[in-house]
Parts: sequence; C-alpha cells; structure tokens
Amino acid sequence: MNAKPALLLLLLSLMSLLLLTGCSRSPREQLAYQHAEEQYQINQRNAQAYQQRGEVDGRIDLASGRLRD
Repeated sequence: MNAKPALLLLLLSLMSLLLLTGCSRSPREQLAYQHAEEQYQINQRNAQAYQQRGEVDGRIDLASGRLRD
C-alpha cells in the first residue's frame, strides 16, 4: 500500500518538471516570435495612420490589404 502514494508523488514530480522545462522556446523560435510581434505592431500603427488620414475607404479590407468588390 505504501507504493501507491510514492508512485503518485513520483508521477506528480515528473509532470511538474516537464511542465516547467518543456514549455520554453528555442532561440530560433524566440526570434521568430519577436519578429512576428514587432511586425504586428507596425501593421497596427500603419492601419491606424491610414484610417486617421482618410486614405482607407470602405473598399479596402485591412486584414488582407486587398480591394473588396
């Protein structure tokens, strides 16, 4: 009967260790994520600037940048 609590504790410890160490990104993934975040911010600023200057009319889809029919 003592083996079950010890096994449960071992499994819980292993799961915790995997959760803490298995979720980190590689340096290449971190760089790609950072680049995507920066590009997103640039796109948001550009979209706001276009809207404020009145250069975007109702025919342009901001998500794709294409003209709507």
